[in-house]
Amino acid sequence: MSRSVLVVDDQSEARQLVRMVMEVESYTVREAGNASMALSSARAERPDCFIIDIRMPGPIDGLGLCRAIRLDPQLAQIPVILLSAFFRADERHQADLAGADVFFEKPFNFNDLLEQVERLTQH
Repeated sequence: MSRSVLVVDDQSEARQLVRMVMEVESYTVREAGNASMALSSARAERPDCFIIDIRMPGPIDGLGLCRAIRLDPQLAQIPVILLSAFFRADERHQADLAGADVFFEKPFNFNDLLEQVERLTQH
C-alpha cells in the first residue's frame, strides 16, 4: 500500500510542484486549496502526512489548520510539514506552537522535503 500525502496550498502551481516530486517516489497525493477542504478530505480518507502552506486566505490559515489537526482526535497523530514563502522571525516558533513536525522556508530543496516525509511516514 502506498503512502499518501495531503498537500494544502491556495496556489495550484505550488500544489502541482509538490505532487510531481511525491508521485515520482510513489506517494499518493491529494490536494486541497484551503483549510476547510483539507479537513474534509483528511476526515474522509486519512493521509499519512500533511504538507501545508502557512499563508492561505480565508478564515483559517496554515497555522490554524495545523492547530485544528492537532485538536482532532481522528487526525492528531498525523505528521504536519508547514511551508512558508514569507518568512518572519517568529514564524518557526509559531509553527512549533501550532504543533508542526517540520518547517520549511520557500524556496526549499525538494530532496529535503522528500527526506522529511519519508522519515515521518515510516510505519
